[in-house]
Amino acid sequence: MKQNLSLYHQKLHYEMINIKITSEKEPFKTKATTRGFLIDLDEPIDKGGLDTAMTPSELLGASLGACTSITLRMYMSHKEWAHGSVDVEVSFEMDTKGTTFHRLVKIEGEFDEKQKTRLMSVANACPIHKLLEKGHTIETELILANRA
Repeated sequence: MKQNLSLYHQKLHYEMINIKITSEKEPFKTKATTRGFLIDLDEPIDKGGLDTAMTPSELLGASLGACTSITLRMYMSHKEWAHGSVDVEVSFEMDTKGTTFHRLVKIEGEFDEKQKTRLMSVANACPIHKLLEKGHTIETELILANRA
């Protein structure tokens, strides 16, 4: 069954995503839940955590890599281009001047130059890539609760 990439992107742009974060008893261990899925997060030992899971920053990089792989696979399936695995490595550095992400995308298959150019455009069009490129607005509401 072919998936319509354009409809996929439209759905992502207009859908409210809700994620609940809860702290655990361990120093910085945290759980993120959405749609019934659970991800553990933590900090390394040198930052005071127990190093039991990815850090929030690593999860951000994983989101970019996974989105890139999924978007490319959806596109190639839609175009019926034969391909094998789509692996993505992401590294990034954060400093006071900003963040630079580096992505290495490896696609198994034989592609001509026109297809390679198109695949680069598709990789750069993944929703997380677009989100990270834009400016952002973060609205925060703080609720102080008494301990029971």
